[in-house]
Amino acid sequence: MKRISLAIVTGVFLLLGAAAPVRASAESAAIQAFLSHPPSFLNGLHLRPAELDRFYAMRQYKPVWDISSKAKRETLKTFLSSVMAFARYNGLALRDYPSEEIERMIESGQEEDNVRLEVQMTDWILDVARDLRGGRVNLKHLYPGWTFEPEERDLVAELAQAAASNHIGEWLNSLPPPGPVYAALARELKTYREFEKAGLWPRVSSGPTLKPGTRDARVLEVRKRLAAEGYSLRTDISQNEAEVYDDAMKEVVENYQRRNGLEADGNIGEKTLKAMNVSLRDRINQIAANMERWRYMPSAFPSRYAMVNIADARLVIMDGDRSLYNGPVVVGRPDRKTPFIHSLIRSIIFNPSWHVPAKIARKDILPKLRKDPHYLEKLGFVISSGDDDDPHGETIDWHKIKESEFNFRLRQSPGDMNSLGRLKFDFDNNFAVYMHGTPHQELFDKAERNRSSGCVRLRDPDEVASIVLAPNEGDWNLERVREEVDKRKTRWLSVERPLPLYFVYWSVFPSDDDGPPNFRMDVYNYDRFLNENLRFKSKGDTEASLPEPFETVQIQIPERTD
Repeated sequence: MKRISLAIVTGVFLLLGAAAPVRASAESAAIQAFLSHPPSFLNGLHLRPAELDRFYAMRQYKPVWDISSKAKRETLKTFLSSVMAFARYNGLALRDYPSEEIERMIESGQEEDNVRLEVQMTDWILDVARDLRGGRVNLKHLYPGWTFEPEERDLVAELAQAAASNHIGEWLNSLPPPGPVYAALARELKTYREFEKAGLWPRVSSGPTLKPGTRDARVLEVRKRLAAEGYSLRTDISQNEAEVYDDAMKEVVENYQRRNGLEADGNIGEKTLKAMNVSLRDRINQIAANMERWRYMPSAFPSRYAMVNIADARLVIMDGDRSLYNGPVVVGRPDRKTPFIHSLIRSIIFNPSWHVPAKIARKDILPKLRKDPHYLEKLGFVISSGDDDDPHGETIDWHKIKESEFNFRLRQSPGDMNSLGRLKFDFDNNFAVYMHGTPHQELFDKAERNRSSGCVRLRDPDEVASIVLAPNEGDWNLERVREEVDKRKTRWLSVERPLPLYFVYWSVFPSDDDGPPNFRMDVYNYDRFLNENLRFKSKGDTEASLPEPFETVQIQIPERTD
């Protein structure tokens, strides 16, 4: 998909003529004087004097912006409008920028506003640039395990160079995240805002499950709701026919369910209705939140890497543009969230033992022991450093053991019942989280797979192991991995080329076709937390009124003639 671009067709922002050294010198002196004792706030917004002083020092304090004539003021207003449209297209909040005050100063043409306008225009451009690069919110404080940071760039020096070479538009275009996913999200954000502008986002009334073959007035509501989001349905039918849930509509509903992470059974029940009745404003905010997280991602991923999308409960392993694996996983419950992780898969353990974390032992296993004192023996657990005559604790009265006093160290031996399955993938992290197999294969058939205590369970651990170990000596193909598993002996194996691993949270991502995007439930409330923090951090209160952005915004900035 194409990304919107801010194409600025320019003359020169600042070109001093031979007859203007006195005036230019006076303006430079005025800028330098202003920045030597700058206000903390200008028009209610915080300034960054050190950055501004460094920027203008690189230019010998020469001004950038020109309002010396009515035509140039109009051109500068167009520039202002186009950059704000570009910011909005990229999911930034227009209320955060002083566009109305800047426009007022441009229109006034008052000489006493010149220095303030000059400085605030530059501060505003740097503000937009910073926000396009991420950093509006410290995600380390918001998300457990977050370590992603946008690539560091000297925006002040870059803007100075862009202004000197007259390439501010090209520079702004370089700031949003590269790659097709972010570009697609930006276009979807524009599309869903257009849905909002059109005012077409009908709700579907509650009621019993609608199944294929049903005649119900609510079927017509579903048709209108799907059509509003761009799903293709027959329109050459009467209202009487439109109230019948026919086979053609069933295909569209199943498509909708797949794109929303639901069981694609064609039955329009409670969960499907809940997804359909998510407000359009919430969908817009959800897209914007995902775009914000993308700003922190690496500008380029390694050629070979693994990525777990927590929101989609899915693992992909990529080699360049080629998918080596794409399969479902089980991730943490909302009360035991799988953290964000950026690490390397360094080793694989065949037929591992499970040393049960204290929290899981207290919260999960103790209640089961109170119901069944033989639980440990049945599932292959032993009490480490316990009574050799009672390794499974069958003589202990577990009802008398308080949760806070449960200090038994439990180990589950390798085997078919082991909670880690037959393979465990280790990588450095601060949460004792890893990827592993599981004896509960039935979980992978469910649409909602946030059911673990934080670790990631794999449906196909042997297949994943063969991919991770492929660079190792010894031809570690799928057959050999399974042979090693079948030996039923514990073996630790180092990964000779550690595989980069990312745990991320994409609750919106583009589809493989040109249809509507995929949405997932915000099960961890990470989208909501982010949007609430962005509103809290907002630098202003009002939403500026701007024209809708175009695919290419062309602006003519005339030469200065002072």
